[in-house]
Amino acid sequence: MRVGLPALLALVLVGCAANPKVVYKEMPRTYAHGIGGATFLVGGSFDPFRQPDGNSLILYGPEGAFVIDTGRHPEHLTAIKQGMSGIGMTPVAVINTHWHLDHVSGNPELRAAFPEIRVYATSAIDGALAGFLARTAEAYRKAIAEDNIPVGAGADMEGDLATIARGAELRPDVIVDESRDMVIAGRPLSLRVAHNAVTERDLWIYDAAEKRAIVGDLVTVPVPFLDTACLEGWLKALDAVAASGAEQIVPGHGPIMDMAEFGAWKSAFADFIACAEGQSALEACSDGWLKGAARWIGPDPFRADSMAIYYADLIRSKKLDGYCEV
Repeated sequence: MRVGLPALLALVLVGCAANPKVVYKEMPRTYAHGIGGATFLVGGSFDPFRQPDGNSLILYGPEGAFVIDTGRHPEHLTAIKQGMSGIGMTPVAVINTHWHLDHVSGNPELRAAFPEIRVYATSAIDGALAGFLARTAEAYRKAIAEDNIPVGAGADMEGDLATIARGAELRPDVIVDESRDMVIAGRPLSLRVAHNAVTERDLWIYDAAEKRAIVGDLVTVPVPFLDTACLEGWLKALDAVAASGAEQIVPGHGPIMDMAEFGAWKSAFADFIACAEGQSALEACSDGWLKGAARWIGPDPFRADSMAIYYADLIRSKKLDGYCEV
């Protein structure tokens, strides 16, 4: 559907290049820490000149522990393992909210370390391996062969290629393609499936005991990551989250939100889409996003601005429309 390096890899660098006078500081990775309800957060990262890691969570119940999303980089997986060690429990399961590599790349190593582990996810990874991820690998190999690698991106490209090559190990043991209530490690959860949202099918998890929704990339900062998005389905999924009874939202990227903050993010997202689908300048759409999401973007908005303009252009050019037809 799109040719060349995947957007997010290219945009890792564009904000830094947009203003060379800005000094970008690497944010420290968050070690696993408790957020209540026998749940630990391993914060993701989006450091300059690198691809991101999504947030991961460790939950434990009467029959063991399990991990929601496993990140991309080895140091993120190390933080997950340190968190598991800290609570003294062996993981019995992994839940993947979706197939983006910053949420599933730790799966093979966790399977190797804990052979009894079972992975719960949708079957959308199958289409991704044959489509988007295959095209990604082709683009990476071409860039490497032509020595056309963006500065600082080589290690991430090699890492992603290695992960894609192990695609069979990314697939779930338990396919969850429709919403259902389940008990995992003795802990009751509601696994909700959003169709044609961030990807063809996304899982988000409602923990009724904690009134907590773990929503994967349905909510991200500093911008919504629209590379494989169907906007109509995404908006419907956000409405479902809002109606779930949750009092706390754990995004795929960024800090935990209360419902007022989630509402502000949701409104900014809807306004951004409406602007991009309209006639206003793309820069105006980005400015609107930066204003609506200012509390999450921080003091150096250049990368968020560049990414928002890029994604607004994807919307306006209708290059995302095919993702609603899957």
